[in-house]
Amino acid sequence: MSAIISVRVSDAEQELLNKAASIYGCGVSSLMKRLVFEKLEDEYDLHMIEDYESRKKAGTLKTRPAGELWAELDL
Repeated sequence: MSAIISVRVSDAEQELLNKAASIYGCGVSSLMKRLVFEKLEDEYDLHMIEDYESRKKAGTLKTRPAGELWAELDL
């Protein structure tokens, strides 16, 4: 079963969403879902980069050669 989420928008916002959806060749619901998940993915990526940089700066970052990982995974 799928959940339904309602979002109230102004007439101007609705017009803008309709135009954007037509550019992407999809409906407004699909556009909003796509954009929300892209934004979440971008935010997650930025968080991971910030975490990496902070651990590198603190000297607590541990890395290893990719070949070790492949061997560990039998690849």
